[in-house]
Amino acid sequence: MVVFVRNRQDLEHQIILMHAEGWSIRALSRRFNMGRNTIRRILRKNQETRDKGHDVLDCRRPVARKSKLDDFKSMINGLLEKYPDITGVRVYEDLRENGFDGGQSIVKEYLRKIRPRPKKAPVVRFETPPGHQGQMDWSPYTLNFIRSGRQTVLCFSYILGFSRRQYIDFTTDRRFYTLIRRHQDAFAHFSGAPAACLYDGEKTVILRWEAGQPVYNPAFVAFITHYHCRPVACLPGRAQTKGKIEAPFQYIEKNLLNGRTFDDLADLRQTAAWWLENRSDVHVHDTTGRRPLELFLEQEQAALRPLPAHPYDSAEVALRVCRVDGFLEHETNLYSVPYEYVADILTVKATENDIIVYSPELEVIAHHERKPMGASQKVEDPDHRKSEKVRYGLEPVKAAFLSLGDGAQAFLDGLKGRHRHHCGFQARYILRLKETYHCDDIHAALVHAAKYYAFDGKAVQRILKARHTPRQLEQMSTRSASQCAALLPEIKQRPLEAYSAFLKEAGNDHDG
Repeated sequence: MVVFVRNRQDLEHQIILMHAEGWSIRALSRRFNMGRNTIRRILRKNQETRDKGHDVLDCRRPVARKSKLDDFKSMINGLLEKYPDITGVRVYEDLRENGFDGGQSIVKEYLRKIRPRPKKAPVVRFETPPGHQGQMDWSPYTLNFIRSGRQTVLCFSYILGFSRRQYIDFTTDRRFYTLIRRHQDAFAHFSGAPAACLYDGEKTVILRWEAGQPVYNPAFVAFITHYHCRPVACLPGRAQTKGKIEAPFQYIEKNLLNGRTFDDLADLRQTAAWWLENRSDVHVHDTTGRRPLELFLEQEQAALRPLPAHPYDSAEVALRVCRVDGFLEHETNLYSVPYEYVADILTVKATENDIIVYSPELEVIAHHERKPMGASQKVEDPDHRKSEKVRYGLEPVKAAFLSLGDGAQAFLDGLKGRHRHHCGFQARYILRLKETYHCDDIHAALVHAAKYYAFDGKAVQRILKARHTPRQLEQMSTRSASQCAALLPEIKQRPLEAYSAFLKEAGNDHDG
């Protein structure tokens, strides 16, 4: 029997997990109607990343497209204010009259998100075998730190369904890379991973729902497959099915946070680690009647999936243009690079604790300790400043300027005549435009400016604004749900007239 899968990512995900559960290559070949060598290549690639590690530099993804519904959301909100009980079909009809060319499905899906739903009946909790299931969720808390003052932090919580052993940590955001790094910490805490994990509306995990089925973020699927764990999505509006993770937040509030003060976030995280070992692991759980650590060591630890030899590469990657002062900016902090890379487009790889800068040939040219976001600190390596005598002037950036194209030399000659004492500054001003415009567009603007003897950096900038479309270098991001949507195949809406024809044919067949 041939199995239908949504995309290649889902196909490889199923093959890897089924093989881990005991399916042979021959059985997988028959199941998915694929050659055995193809199955072997998929399994070999996954095993290599688990045993030897991998590099995230090969995992760049495009940015998501704009939704057709974005320009009509204010109109929908106005209709709901005037007619709270209006149906999705009526909203769709009004939108069509005002130029909307999308389908009914996205209109109804948006209405379900913004219109309150009736209360649902309670869900009966069920128990799972050891190592079978984990549950994950976030909860925000606003705390008054002694040193840093009032601040909102997010508690990441991961709990094993059988033993109820829990892992928690506190962060300042819930971005994609924060999510997968906290997962890695949880798996390391348990020395293994469960076979599946429940998620509710986590947008970095679940892109959207289609035909009653979840569409997972391919970036998260790639991560979770590395640990042989299967994501399981709770139905929309049914987050209470994760009751095992929701209830422990009350225990965190009443036992960890209640009656304690913290100096800062670092102190809170250190206290949380102590609390896990001395309170959470050893308290008697109300449901199981056992201590979570005892039940974990006796039955669940051996049932967890073993961890790979190398963790998943959770580094963020972006492109940056080196500033004229020899620094790169990331999250308001400045990191130095050697002066010879001024005005070059460089690759930045940011792990949780380090900033690594690569040359255009992907050779490491700088390595710094990562500073907190918003700290506005300047990190400088003295070795990067050995050639300070060529820091200013035209010479350090002349080669980069001439590499823009054949017409750059003529413009540079005119620039020297017009700005004899500030030629280097003007050249740097133009090279910084690489952050916003393509190099070919800058070269075209130089040729156009030289034609009219406009040898000035601001003149080139005005030409670019008038004649060319800006583009941004790839930035570090959370790879959120909306940003990963462009990776999925395009879905074309069927015309409504087609359904009328289908119904008419069905009626004729019935009469016959």
